[in-house]
Amino acid sequence: MKLLFVSMLLINSALASFPIIDVQNVSGDYLDGKGAAYAEKAFYALPKVKIAHKDITIEFNKKEKTLIINDPSTTVELEFDFSFLNVFKAFSFNNLDIKSDAKHFKIDSEELELFIAPKKYHMENFYVETDVRNIPTQDDEDITIIDGLVLNASMTINKIEFGSFDDVIFDDIRIENPGLLDEINLIQAKSKKIAVPMIVRFVNYNIKEGKFSGKAKIDSYINLWLKLNGNVTTNKENTLLDIHLTRAKLGFFSIRGTILNMVKNLKLDGVVVKGNHIIVDLSTVVVGGRRHKGIL
Repeated sequence: MKLLFVSMLLINSALASFPIIDVQNVSGDYLDGKGAAYAEKAFYALPKVKIAHKDITIEFNKKEKTLIINDPSTTVELEFDFSFLNVFKAFSFNNLDIKSDAKHFKIDSEELELFIAPKKYHMENFYVETDVRNIPTQDDEDITIIDGLVLNASMTINKIEFGSFDDVIFDDIRIENPGLLDEINLIQAKSKKIAVPMIVRFVNYNIKEGKFSGKAKIDSYINLWLKLNGNVTTNKENTLLDIHLTRAKLGFFSIRGTILNMVKNLKLDGVVVKGNHIIVDLSTVVVGGRRHKGIL
């Protein structure tokens, strides 16, 4: 999924509007630097070129930096730096659609699986949308999809399933909540007694002019709501994404430091935690694009 999203973004990164894309019913997978996908229909616009396909296959190779799109009569080969895929050991997706016009972009997938060592995350009904149709801009200002994700965007996921929380996570929660040790110990004891996957339901994330809020129901043996707040900015070149996490609560537990440590311990390429900030290096994903005034 992320491959197609970022690939189309790369193709059109120098344009003053979102890429024109209509990709329907895509399924595929990625493992050990190579991936393949199939789509029922696809239309996309490169600079000065518009291409439409039916019954297409897509192959991508991180080592050789190639993306090859085939239909029964046409082959398109593009060169890409897929180093951003270092985040993932493997992923797969089913019934994925991507659609965008000049200022409205959306992507949804019926089923998505990500493997970020050592855990696998199974997601159902994943949806992301960014809409800048009502965002005023100067005639000489560019807006990219990254701008849209900072200015006005939303994400929903009906369900995420993964393994239980590690003991180190409960240790971090104890550090943040020294007055609630009995309650934390009780939840951890349930996690060891009830051998069921952790389930996150009703994920809802929204961002407006750089300020974000999100919530989700942490189910299984915890049964508490997770709520997040913060700010997102980028640098002038849209190559660094700065996520400032100002608040994170799991029920009545504070877990901001816990979440920051979880991100740090993943040791993701291009992701650094500094204080309460998560810095994401987009230099291998996004090229060019100016910021919208008022955000940075």
